Amino acid sequence: MANSESKTSGLLKMEEAIAKLDEILIGFKQNLCGLHQKIEIIDSKPELQRSIKNYKKDAEKRASELEAEVKWLGEELKAIRMLLGLKLQNGNSDKS
Repeated sequence: MANSESKTSGLLKMEEAIAKLDEILIGFKQNLCGLHQKIEIIDSKPELQRSIKNYKKDAEKRASELEAEVKWLGEELKAIRMLLGLKLQNGNSDKS
């Protein structure tokens, strides 16, 4: 008898899980529909497309500037290391 109760309980849990999955699936379908509508709006408005292109250009420009700055900082770091290395060598030669 306990075994049939656990089977019934298991079936109820399975049905609840299926119901929750169905709710999630409906939510996904609604989100997908909403995304399609937003894409259609963006595609239908040239000013939005221009704005997106401008943001992309700005982001690419900023990324390029940051890459150049990182390269410059790397060169500065090498120069500082070289100067520190020379100072260490000069300091050691004084002690000799």
